[in-house]
Amino acid sequence: MAGSIENYAWTGVFIIVERLYSRDAPNWHGVGASMMQIHKMVYQLYHKQDVYLEGAKIEPDSATVWQRLKILFGADLVQKNAADSSTCFSLDYAGSRFVTTPFSGVNSKKIPEFLTREYTLPGRNVLAFGSDPFPHVGLYGRADARFVMAEGGKGDPTAAAKYDAKSKQLVMVDPGKELPQLMQRLKTRREMQ
Repeated sequence: MAGSIENYAWTGVFIIVERLYSRDAPNWHGVGASMMQIHKMVYQLYHKQDVYLEGAKIEPDSATVWQRLKILFGADLVQKNAADSSTCFSLDYAGSRFVTTPFSGVNSKKIPEFLTREYTLPGRNVLAFGSDPFPHVGLYGRADARFVMAEGGKGDPTAAAKYDAKSKQLVMVDPGKELPQLMQRLKTRREMQ
């Protein structure tokens, strides 16, 4: 929005969480079609910024009309990491994709491979919040991703990872045990590596 003052800057550190939901598909005693929803959420860590206009620090919420007009007409804003080094996580994306297998539950070489292969259905951005900053980075289907079920096996299978956009490094974390502590450590550390 023109005239707005950004007061957070990206760090390049993301948390990706995926949950799996089984969806009804026609089958008979476990033999037939299968469908799964893969719900992906991407959180980004942001640095709070101090904003300066003409050398004076301004607060985005209390900028005067004159300051906002200057900004609207192109006055230079300088942003620096806040003196208190505060950070926060923000949900950048939440959306789902659906995968289906036309014929599952049978292990037979007599069935053509195209019937037992998994396919992604169109419509990835239907009912999505934001846009996926990394559509090529996912946890489902990776050999090193561990989907765990909370609540003694009654919860939905969930996997999580830390993704560094600068180094392209993806590190898997346990969503129940490690993820809350990791997010807290990232928020309080001065360096993000």
